[in-house]
Amino acid sequence: MTTSPLSLSASAEPSSLPGSTSTGTSTGALHLALAAAVTGLLGVGSVGAQAEGLKPSAATAATAASTAATWQADAAVLLYREGDGRVTALEPVISLRRNDGNDRATGLRLTLDTLTGASPNGAVAQPTAQTFTSPSGKGTYTTAAGKTPLNTEFRDTRIALLASHERPLGTDQRGSFSANVSAEHDFASVGLSGSWTRDFDNKNRTLSLGLSTEFDRINPEGGVPVERGVAFAGTSKGSDSRYVVDLLAGFTQVMSRRWITQVSYNLGRGSGYHSDPYKILSVIDGSSGLVTGDRYINESRPRSRTRHSLNVQSKWHLTQDVVDLSYRYYRDDWGVSAHTLDGRYRWELGSNGGSGGGAYLEPHLRWYRQSAADFYRTWLTEGGEYVSGAAGRSPAYASADTRLAAFTGQTLGIKLGLPTGQGREWTLRVETYRQKIDQPANAPGALGSLDLTPDLKAFTLMVGYSRPF
Repeated sequence: MTTSPLSLSASAEPSSLPGSTSTGTSTGALHLALAAAVTGLLGVGSVGAQAEGLKPSAATAATAASTAATWQADAAVLLYREGDGRVTALEPVISLRRNDGNDRATGLRLTLDTLTGASPNGAVAQPTAQTFTSPSGKGTYTTAAGKTPLNTEFRDTRIALLASHERPLGTDQRGSFSANVSAEHDFASVGLSGSWTRDFDNKNRTLSLGLSTEFDRINPEGGVPVERGVAFAGTSKGSDSRYVVDLLAGFTQVMSRRWITQVSYNLGRGSGYHSDPYKILSVIDGSSGLVTGDRYINESRPRSRTRHSLNVQSKWHLTQDVVDLSYRYYRDDWGVSAHTLDGRYRWELGSNGGSGGGAYLEPHLRWYRQSAADFYRTWLTEGGEYVSGAAGRSPAYASADTRLAAFTGQTLGIKLGLPTGQGREWTLRVETYRQKIDQPANAPGALGSLDLTPDLKAFTLMVGYSRPF
């Protein structure tokens, strides 16, 4: 098991598989990123979704037109694959939603995803082959000379269930509540959330407030390693936990008949175990660049993290098409700050006779840039920040997880929507992602001729279908 740079838990990047939070083991984090991705593609959840609707889907239009109890079904399958034999993920999702005809809706969503492939373990490349002990301690894997060390035993399966309910709470007010649970072999999570919205000025303005909580249990293969301890030394404890709470406030303004804008702020706080139990750092000689002394140590991150993000989004309905632009600023007390620019253009290809809209294409472009965490290190230097065998001679926190590095990410994609009448619609989305990590400066000795932080390339394909019944 290991890491994908697309994991939202460590990095501040909104899911690049189609879009924030949480944590856990590397796989737990990636699972959550995948869930966010599919959720985004299904058009489910989040205050941000309030800005949706300048161009409602065929299914939504059909549902809204009815005052009787209705059902809506959405299904999707997402395939995510990283280059160079890294992570491959397959995630089918199905959701059902019932509107009772009195503006009350209840939903269920079931997700099953599987991860396979290889993921960086945090060690730095060397001019000779390196052999590592597997996380379970029952085997080894070897990395070729000059290559980034990858844990090739990266496999996991997750199942997750989400239940939600929303209803009017009085004139111009709505409330929504949800509960979710997910489980995999080394990570479990339960969460609760609720939100309140209030419309003003004949629904031209909307105020939104939300609160979510999440409790995670981390039970990695081989136990939780001793942070800053010598790696593969067999010293660990059974499990650890983490608690996360998020507050969200948003304001939506209808600027004109064809323009809507939303501003939202998110404050998040996590406490407990934040390290990745499968990540290590190399200890190298400051002259030769070769591993030396204790060779590898377990990473260590602070046991709390406070996050802030501000998002501004606008949508314009042109004669037929819709333009969607957003900007997000993020920073946390780990020293990470990030900027995200996101743009989509919904291009209407024609009408299907007034039964809820015609086919459309939606190109998507996103640019992301983040700074490194204060404790990000590509390696530790023997006799500098670290002294082998000397207790206490290592930095309080250190991680070589590239999700905490300074990097730039670019996403380019397109979505095809094919309404088939009576509120039914097929969707197909294809996206490519490229991540360029800043190379470390002044690599010593043999490291100077190696590509220490190779670019990451990834591909996403998603097929979805929705229909009322």
